[in-house]
Amino acid sequence: MELPYLEEFRMVGAEFPLVDPSELPPKWERFFDEFMRGQSVPHPVYVYAHDWNSFCVRVKQGDIKID
Repeated sequence: MELPYLEEFRMVGAEFPLVDPSELPPKWERFFDEFMRGQSVPHPVYVYAHDWNSFCVRVKQGDIKID
């Protein structure tokens, strides 16, 4: 399964690189939203790139199944 690409960027005041999950296809966005529940986020739209990377690892390992 090919993972969607989200470009990392920096924002003033953010400690780590960010990504914009609103660019995800709807199905992926739904699963990522569920994964992010309870996580701290730096911005109302953007999330830390390391959270997206952790999600991708879980998908690759089969811990999260996107059908």
